[in-house]
Amino acid sequence: MIIVLNGADRRRCPDYFDQHFRLRYDIFVKRRGWALPCVNGREVDQYDTDQAVYFLDLNEDEVVRGSIRIAPSETCSLLADYFPHLVETGDALRAPDIYECTRYIVMPDRKSRDENRVAKARIIGAMLEWSLRRKLSFLQTVIETTTLPSYLELTPQTIPLGLSHPYGGGRRTPGGGECMAIRWPVTLQVLEDVRAYGGLDRCAEPVPEFERIRSRAPSQLFH
Repeated sequence: MIIVLNGADRRRCPDYFDQHFRLRYDIFVKRRGWALPCVNGREVDQYDTDQAVYFLDLNEDEVVRGSIRIAPSETCSLLADYFPHLVETGDALRAPDIYECTRYIVMPDRKSRDENRVAKARIIGAMLEWSLRRKLSFLQTVIETTTLPSYLELTPQTIPLGLSHPYGGGRRTPGGGECMAIRWPVTLQVLEDVRAYGGLDRCAEPVPEFERIRSRAPSQLFH
């Protein structure tokens, strides 16, 4: 099940946020060796604001197994703040209809290739559906250059914003690595590309509303 939370929901849904921040610490700090701000085994940064939107993929035990954080580029842009040199197309880095994606995690319970594709399509598709409803124009992010083929496989409408550039890395990339900026147009075609990648049903109707959750109690789930 995908749930969608705003940063302002942290007090109402502390368990989900605690899981999310602990998972980020495990993936990005312990496993990848990134030097990120951490408190008590939780990775939280300056972009975890009330305006941030979190897509959390829960398994049957309500354990977070996937996540994406997006935030309005006007106020929360890693790309504009730290990587503006990655954009060589002249495109604006900040705009009201552009959101930026960070902290993307997919950890399917069954680690097969097919399940991984389904898990990716499920959470990325949820993000695109939400973005379509809010009439966003683009979603942008910074990626490892080596992962560009996987984003092009998700949708051929992936737009590189510039060439690959080096960055300082963690334990797995002692001398640093290579990264680049990409952007997706927020269109029904991109959503259908992603859903086809995961073998999910195509979207013939306007995208559905998401369940907003105010507490862990199933009886308090509502549209």
